[in-house]
Amino acid sequence: MSGQMRSTTVHVSESALDTIRAAATLSHPLETGGILVGVHTSRYPWVTHAVEFATVERGHTAYRLPAGVTRRAVRRLRDLDPRVGYLGDWHSHPMDVPASATDRLTTVTTAVRTMQPTLLLIARRVEDQYAIDLHLARGVRLRTCAIIPTGDLPVPSTENEHTHG
Repeated sequence: MSGQMRSTTVHVSESALDTIRAAATLSHPLETGGILVGVHTSRYPWVTHAVEFATVERGHTAYRLPAGVTRRAVRRLRDLDPRVGYLGDWHSHPMDVPASATDRLTTVTTAVRTMQPTLLLIARRVEDQYAIDLHLARGVRLRTCAIIPTGDLPVPSTENEHTHG
């Protein structure tokens, strides 16, 4: 019997990737960041939204998510689509450097505290554009993920959406 390994593939909407790259480009040479919102399917996380948060606590090598913004932003997006929830954090690195030890520790700590898989996305500057690195923490284990660019989450259908005529 072969052991089943959980997927380290994550679907990310192209609109979320565009939001991250645009925010990182506009913020350069300072870091910026925010949260990743989406759904957990039966096989993989699906990031549907990237939300950026402005903060004074940022610099060339640091970004701190402002206190209290995560829950409000998730609640606002859930008002639009109750299927979505918090999946993780993202921020930019204006230089070509990977996730730091602090980045990795913060993500693992969140995954352990919430008992939920937690994503860490780093947009790192490579020449004149931003490359995307994605990691998934399950408990104390952090893995690098393959990104599958996707469209947005389909609008849920309801049984009452039909016409009579």
